[in-house]
Amino acid sequence: MRENGRRERPQNRTDAKPCLSDVYKMSTQAKRRQADVRFCGRSMVEMLGVLAIIGVLSVGAMSGYSKAMFKYRLNKQAEQINQVMMALIQYRSIFTSVENYVSIVPTLIQFNALPPEMIRNNKTSLYDVFDIPIYITRTDGDSVYFSFMISKTSDTSHEICRNILEAFKAYESEMFAIGVNSTTAEDTNQQDWYYGPSSPLYKTKGIYMLDVMKMQSVCEKCDKNSCGIYGIVDHD
Repeated sequence: MRENGRRERPQNRTDAKPCLSDVYKMSTQAKRRQADVRFCGRSMVEMLGVLAIIGVLSVGAMSGYSKAMFKYRLNKQAEQINQVMMALIQYRSIFTSVENYVSIVPTLIQFNALPPEMIRNNKTSLYDVFDIPIYITRTDGDSVYFSFMISKTSDTSHEICRNILEAFKAYESEMFAIGVNSTTAEDTNQQDWYYGPSSPLYKTKGIYMLDVMKMQSVCEKCDKNSCGIYGIVDHD
């Protein structure tokens, strides 16, 4: 009942339930309990429906988070490769003092030229943000052999492979060659190599020919087979 435009405060708990007030006035205590469920309760189907919606939203949120984290790691990996490449270019004149096919990682560590998070206890190899081992050695021609070894295959391995190739391609003028070597379960090797300006093969199979579609084709084998992604940095 309203007086002067104001609603009268309920006098007891029964009157405080608008959806049950009429029913409560005409029913016994037993019927009141039934009315409570019928008029103000929630069925099991409704509850399950709400839980199902929450579950779908949670799965979608987790999937979006996983994709965002993977994208972050790809960007971090490209940043790490860029830092290592800059170090190799800056200090490559001193690599002639390193024996052939010996890791130059300890030499780079001495100059504080590598990201600390990539260095492990053995200090002869590096590890990127995906925990992929990286080997950097001097070749017999004074060039530097820069290799990633993807042994744990997954449905995202081709994206990691392509990310590495794109990072190498950004240094085309400094590279002698970049390539992918995939090893099947039958120990069959499949190699794809592309060459830098200093190679005689540059005009027929140069790094500039390695476009997005070609990278996808080269790297898709890494989803099922172990892969090595290589970059040979020129000594000049």
